[in-house]
Amino acid sequence: MNTLKPAYHFTGLFRAGLLFFALLFIASSHAQFYRGSYQEFGKNRVQYDEFIWFKYKFEKFNVYFYAGGTDIATYTARSVKKTMEELEEFFDYYIETRIHFVIYNKLGHYRQSNIGLADENQDQNIGGVTRIAGSKVFLYYEGIHAELEKQIRAGISEIIINHMMFGDNWKEMVKNSTLLTLPDWYVNGLVSYASEPWSVRIDNRVRDGIMTGKHKKFNRLSGIDAKYAGHSLWHYIAENYGHSVIPNILYMSRISRNIESGFLFVLGVSLKTLMQ
Repeated sequence: MNTLKPAYHFTGLFRAGLLFFALLFIASSHAQFYRGSYQEFGKNRVQYDEFIWFKYKFEKFNVYFYAGGTDIATYTARSVKKTMEELEEFFDYYIETRIHFVIYNKLGHYRQSNIGLADENQDQNIGGVTRIAGSKVFLYYEGIHAELEKQIRAGISEIIINHMMFGDNWKEMVKNSTLLTLPDWYVNGLVSYASEPWSVRIDNRVRDGIMTGKHKKFNRLSGIDAKYAGHSLWHYIAENYGHSVIPNILYMSRISRNIESGFLFVLGVSLKTLMQ
């Protein structure tokens, strides 16, 4: 890579004693990488494969990978650099925090990790979802570069939005998260909009939500319904007002501590009118 000059590191697996110590202090960010898993709420999952992790270090991000993943890591690094520049310009916000990309060679390995165990009913990681933990983005390769790029765009977009709305250090995040509540469609929809263009598939999903009445209670939507309903709203705003207004909406929502004020101040119309 001509423009990317990684510092190459070997991280390796903890010895048995160190692993036990690390699990006792799971809050350590380094422990999350050496084992290749982010353990939420103390939950655990049996791993059938042991991974020896390596790292490419760049100016603004790191890429973690294991045996057999060198080519994927190289492609990821190139894509991250390009995508990060595009999204920073799109959101008019420049990331100061280093982002860590942890990539699995296939979905089966990704599912063995503890990533995504966010609730009691979630038994395994599913495809099509990019997992974020602070400044860490967990990816998996399905053999299709376009799908990997979509995951990368989604991960970077979500981190940028979180930093824009809640700050880039833990004190700001704690303070702002208590003062500003964002519905699922707001963030998930914007991440989806920034990750992939409008398509027949998305149009059909939104059409189904409207025809079945699922989207009537817009602010109560969750999961996939919130994602695509939010995508449709941000798409509508970009088509009618220009995508350049989106960063202004986010900024005004943050300083007013109210998402409705953000839309009203920037667009001159209420959120209710936009939804209709």
